[in-house]
Amino acid sequence: MASWNKFVDFLVVGSGAAGMTAAVRAHALGGETLVIEKAPHYGGTTALSGGVVWVPNNPLMKGLGLSDSTEEALQYLEAITKGTSSTERLRSYLETAPRMMKFMRDDTRVEFACLSDYPDYYPETEGGKPGGRSCETVIFDGLQLGDEFLRMHPQPREKLPLGGRVTFGASDGHGLLTGEVSTTWFMLKGLIKYYTNFRARRQGLMNTDLTVGPALIGRLRISLMERGVPLWLSTSLKELITEGDRVVGAVVEKDGEQLRIEARKGVLLAAGGFEGSAEKRHQYQPEPTSEKWTGGTSFNTGDTIDLGVAVGASLDLMDDAWGCPCVVAPYSNRSSAWIMIFEKNMPGGLMVNKSGNRFMNEAAPYDEATKNMYQANTPECPAIPAFFIFDGNYRKKYACGPMLPIPDALLPKNLHDGFYKKDETVEGLARKIGVDPEGLANTVRRYNQFAETGKDEDFGRGESLQDLYYAGKSDLPNPSIGPIAKPPFYAVEIYPGDLGTKGGFRTDAQARVLTAADEPIPGLYAAGNCSAAVMGRSYPGAGATIGPAMTFGFIAAEQALGAGE
Repeated sequence: MASWNKFVDFLVVGSGAAGMTAAVRAHALGGETLVIEKAPHYGGTTALSGGVVWVPNNPLMKGLGLSDSTEEALQYLEAITKGTSSTERLRSYLETAPRMMKFMRDDTRVEFACLSDYPDYYPETEGGKPGGRSCETVIFDGLQLGDEFLRMHPQPREKLPLGGRVTFGASDGHGLLTGEVSTTWFMLKGLIKYYTNFRARRQGLMNTDLTVGPALIGRLRISLMERGVPLWLSTSLKELITEGDRVVGAVVEKDGEQLRIEARKGVLLAAGGFEGSAEKRHQYQPEPTSEKWTGGTSFNTGDTIDLGVAVGASLDLMDDAWGCPCVVAPYSNRSSAWIMIFEKNMPGGLMVNKSGNRFMNEAAPYDEATKNMYQANTPECPAIPAFFIFDGNYRKKYACGPMLPIPDALLPKNLHDGFYKKDETVEGLARKIGVDPEGLANTVRRYNQFAETGKDEDFGRGESLQDLYYAGKSDLPNPSIGPIAKPPFYAVEIYPGDLGTKGGFRTDAQARVLTAADEPIPGLYAAGNCSAAVMGRSYPGAGATIGPAMTFGFIAAEQALGAGE
């Protein structure tokens, strides 16, 4: 057998939340650990995310007087996953996640704050909660990273407020949307802080006050740096090396050279999904689909999944994703998809198919909304793309993807060339977007009646606490439904986007990769979006991607290092 170029106890493939959490935990348990990342920057899709974790019964809830328990959370998850995930895996997650969060708080630089009023996505379901299970990452000073700040996965500048000069977290965004926080005052304070950050300005850096996903990645990265755990960028996995049925190491390519790395305790695959691969999307995902509809990173192309299959790994949920409606802005780069988290929940907007008819509760959880788009899409009456319709009042108050609430004349020039359509009448707007004018006019008329009564008789919009989270308080009978009556009227095309795919390796409750015969492959673990989601085909709450990613990375490290509890 060829000789080894490097020896470690634990090899981690991928530098997102799953991989870096696992690496920190493995090092804390005494394991010599190496993280490799094929991209030239670290952070993966986590760096592009909201940086929120969904952790039931977490330590922060108790400090706020919020009650929860493993059994309540399990009841909730079993109800919404509907048999698409095992009780054993769900319980493993629920029992370990609070312990993972406590370890992060006590032994690393990772710090979370509880979102006490952010409800689960199905809070009325037995075991659901009106808030507290979702936690956001606390702001982090990126200057602490030194030169490593420049190696973090970059944020698309055109998607950041005021070109990245102002940052805000999940709670800030909620306050701004609901009017609880003054937008003018918030932006002014942010600009003052930006321009008086003289260290960053002298170095020509973007905003170094990191929030959301970059804050989580920054905190994880500095935790690795302080422990001396190496992270190799531009290093791709080429092969998993086995002895018998055990994975004992890997062949990686770094700086054009192939290296054989022995992993004495195990290899963790945490390299993300395949949302960036047009080929794999068309192979596994429902049609239509496009790599231009994702909020994930283009480096997630699923090659790690192929390498796992080559050593006997089995797959599941490859046809599913963490769905979220999106608009596609006319930018030339890969970051053209704008994920629609809150826009569809705000009063004064609705979504229609090619006939001009509504086909769902627009304020439903975004994963459910995307699935509804596919279910409603037929050759006779397409719902992909769908059309988001809103009026002048909505336009003045709220953003819609890249359309900030500023006069149309001040929008970037490329948005005027077909990104949106507008007209002084609903019927005229319908003709411009190729939708049946009478159908759209009737839909708007009926929707406006619901706005008057406060009751959506067709789809129940606003009946769930989740529907109302972003809408905030108002004088409307139903805060989620406002009339579409003030010209001009606008329309943008909506696509079934995603935050990343959720299919991949089948794993057990210990994060061990399984064969088709349900046997664990010794020495091989998986976490994050390259593993089949523990949440099955559901999406229980904000942070239900990153929470499990970190938790099963944590579990994998403990199993590999022999410290599982």
